[in-house]
Amino acid sequence: MTRRRTGSIAGAKTRSLRYLALPLVAMLVACGSDDDTTPVPEATLEGRVLSGQSGLADYRVRVFASMPDVEPAWRELGAGLTNANGDFKVSYGLPPDANRDDVVLFVEARRGEAQLAGVVDPDRVGEDATVVVNELTTVATANAFAQFVDGGRIVGNRYGMRNAARMAGNLANPQTGATGVVLASSPNAQETSTLATFNTLANAVSACVADAEACVALREATARDGVAAAGDTLQALANLVHYPAFDDASGEDPVFALASEHATYLPALSTAPNNWLLFLKITGGFYSEQSPSNLFNGPGNAVFDEQGYVWISDNYQPQSEGEFTCGGQRVLKLTPWGEPAPGTPYFGGGLNGAGYGIALDPKGDIWVSNFGFEDPPCKLLPDAAPNNSISLFRPDGTPVSPERTGYTAGDISWPQGTVSDREGNIWIGNCGNDSVTVYPGGNPNLARNIPLPLPALTPRGPNNKPFGAVLDHQGNLWIANNNTDSLSVISPDGEVLDTVVNPDPARPVFTHPIGNAVDSAGNVWVANSDWLDVPCPGNPNLGPAENPSITMVSGDTREPVAGSPFTGGGVVLPWGISVDGDDTVWVFNFGVEPPGTPVSGTPTSISRFCGIDADRCPSGLKLGDPISPATGYQSDSLERLTAGQIDPSGNIWLMNNWKINVDPFQNPGANAVVIVIGAAGPVRTPVFGPPSGFGNGGR
Repeated sequence: MTRRRTGSIAGAKTRSLRYLALPLVAMLVACGSDDDTTPVPEATLEGRVLSGQSGLADYRVRVFASMPDVEPAWRELGAGLTNANGDFKVSYGLPPDANRDDVVLFVEARRGEAQLAGVVDPDRVGEDATVVVNELTTVATANAFAQFVDGGRIVGNRYGMRNAARMAGNLANPQTGATGVVLASSPNAQETSTLATFNTLANAVSACVADAEACVALREATARDGVAAAGDTLQALANLVHYPAFDDASGEDPVFALASEHATYLPALSTAPNNWLLFLKITGGFYSEQSPSNLFNGPGNAVFDEQGYVWISDNYQPQSEGEFTCGGQRVLKLTPWGEPAPGTPYFGGGLNGAGYGIALDPKGDIWVSNFGFEDPPCKLLPDAAPNNSISLFRPDGTPVSPERTGYTAGDISWPQGTVSDREGNIWIGNCGNDSVTVYPGGNPNLARNIPLPLPALTPRGPNNKPFGAVLDHQGNLWIANNNTDSLSVISPDGEVLDTVVNPDPARPVFTHPIGNAVDSAGNVWVANSDWLDVPCPGNPNLGPAENPSITMVSGDTREPVAGSPFTGGGVVLPWGISVDGDDTVWVFNFGVEPPGTPVSGTPTSISRFCGIDADRCPSGLKLGDPISPATGYQSDSLERLTAGQIDPSGNIWLMNNWKINVDPFQNPGANAVVIVIGAAGPVRTPVFGPPSGFGNGGR
C-alpha cells in the first residue's frame, strides 16, 4: 500500500468469444492538461452523462489521452458541455506523436464537487464513438486504473494501461453505462457479493452527485493511514483500492454510510463489507457448476508473458460434481482481462496431472511439471499419471515434448516448484526424491540431477519434500522443503550452497513451508502453512495448523530476519505468496480450516504485509507488519487458494484450487480463478527472479 496516486476513470465495451464475453475498453478521467497545443479535430465523441437513468445538465466534459513513451504522456484533447438531457458532443484529434494502438482515452464529466467518468472503445480511438458516463463507469475506471492514478493524471506502462482498459469493461459497459456482462453474469452476478459491492460503491458516488457535502465526505473517508484527502471522486475511489478495509474500533464504515443514503443501483450490500476490493470470478464461461465441459478443474499456479497474458496449470480433468476425476491434461492461456485465448485449452506433450510447477522461459515457451494429481481410481487405469515428467509448449500452445511421456530426463520425481532463470535454464524441485533437476538452456539432453541433503537439524523425516522454488538476485535457487522445515540454496552452477534451518527449535520460523517468493532485493519470503504434508512418497506428517505465519530470509546472510515469523493479517493456512512491484507481500490462504475438519462458513481471505520498503506501507508500519485486517481481505468468490500472481496492471490472479467443503479423494478441484482488480503494485512480466515494478504510478 503506497502513499501516492490519485483519481481516474474508465469503462469498456463487451463482446463474446468462445468461452467468455468480455469487454474492450478505453477510458475516461478528470484533470488538467500538460499540453497547451490543441490537435486538429479528427473525430467526434458523443454521449450522455447520467446518474442512474437521469441525464445531468451543465456538466463540463473533457477528453484526455494517456500515452506511454510520449511526453507529455497526459494531454487534454477536447471539451464540451452537457445539455438539459445530459447529452454532449466533443471533437478531438490525436497528437501526431501518439501511437494509436497505445493510446487510452479518458473522459471526465464534472460540475462543482461532483465528478464522473466513462470509456471509449480502444478499437475506436481516433474515430467517431459513443460513450455513457455514470457512477458505474466511474467505479470501474477507478478500480481498473487504481495503480496508475497520480496527481490528476492516469499514466502507466503500456501493457498495464491497455489491459486495464479492457478489465474495466468487465465491470461496466462504456457504451450503455450498464453493468458489464462479466460482472452481471454467472459465476458472478448475485452468486457472489462482488456485484453488490460494486453497486454500493456506485451508490456512494451517487450520493456525491446529489450533494456536494457527500463528495467531501467521500474524499475525507479515504484519507487515512497517512494519505492526504483526495482531490476528487476518482482519486478517493482509487485510494479506497489501496486502503480497502476500515479497521475502526467503532465498527463504522463511512463509505458504506454514504452509500446507504442512496439506492440508485441494486443489488447493494445490506451491511458494511470486510473490504472494498472487487473479486471478479472467472470460469471460462458464464457458468458455475462443474461439468466435463468446464475450462478449469483445480487451477494450481500461473505465470504471465510480457503483455500480461496468463498461463495456468490445471490439476484435474474437468468432471461433474461427485464423479471421480483423473490427472489434468491441459494447460490454459487467458487474455489479460480474463478471456480464454484462441485455441485454449492446449493438450499434448505428455501433460498429465500438473501441479504447482509452471514456468515461462525467455523465449516465451511454457514448462509445466507433471506431479500426477488424480483421484485414487485413476491409478488403476492404463493412462495413470506417471509423476515423473515435465511438458513443454510453444507460445501458441503447440506441444513440443514427447506426446505420451513428456520429458523425463534428470530423474524427475513428483515435481512441484518450477522456474526459469534469465539464461533459460529450467529448475525443477522433485518432491519424490529430494532433488532438483536442471535443464541447462532448456535442453533435456543436458539434464542434471542435484541431490538435496537433509538438514543437520530435522524435526521430521526422513525426506525433505521440496515444494516452492524461486530465484534470488544472484541467480541462486531457493527451495522450500515442506517436510523438514528448511530451505535449500543452490548456486547457478548447481552447487548446494546452504541449508537454512530453524535457528531455535523452541521457536521455529519454518513450519510446514509451501510457497516462497523473492522481493526486489533478493530476500526470500516463505509461507508456513503449519499443516500441509505434500502428497508425494514419504512419511505422512500433517501439522496442527495452529501457528500459520510467514518468514523473511535475508538473501545476503541466508538467515531469518529479526521478528520472523510474522503473523496476523488473516493468515490462517498460507500456501502461495507473492511480492508486488511495491515490495508489498501478499499471502494466499488455503481456506480457513484444513480439509476434513468442520467447515465454519468463514470466507477465504488473502493477507497483506509490509515488505522491505516501509515508505510504501501505511503510516507507522514496519517490515513484517500486517496491512490487511485480522480477518484478511475476505471474499465469498474465493475457495481454497494455492497461488496468486500479479500482472502489469496490478491485478492479483488467484487460483481457486480446491473446494471449501472438499472430499480430497473425489473430484476435489474447484473450477475458477479470481481476479482482484487493481489491488497490488504492478509487476513487469515475465519474472525471472526478483520482481521489478515500473516506478511510481506503475510507469
